[in-house]
Amino acid sequence: MNSIRLKQLITGVFAGVVGGIIGGLFCKIISSYGYYSGIMPGAAVGLAFSTVCRSGGWLYAGVSGLMGLVAGLLVQWMVYSNSPTFFEFLIDPPTFGWLEWVSIGCGAVIAFFLVRPRDLGVPTVSR
Repeated sequence: MNSIRLKQLITGVFAGVVGGIIGGLFCKIISSYGYYSGIMPGAAVGLAFSTVCRSGGWLYAGVSGLMGLVAGLLVQWMVYSNSPTFFEFLIDPPTFGWLEWVSIGCGAVIAFFLVRPRDLGVPTVSR
């Protein structure tokens, strides 16, 4: 991996962290009005990551998807859970239902999807 791509990855990770924080703040604001938005942190991570890393790649997409999943779980723990530690929250998953799991997973998929490679190298059919 050359230094330019490594710099893009590091910059993307920092942008993803900032996006996750902003998504978590929006999630907290939306929850104060009585709505649930578990998809927001992961989507914000993907949006920030893809904005900074203009050239997508499978490594970037995997890192972004993983960061989106972790951001969704962290916000779920900090905003909606009564567990004292994050690890107790992960060990006791029945504290939240299937809707939360689907929302967190969708946020991670959006984070992955926004950074994926755009050109898959599929040949076009010409006549």
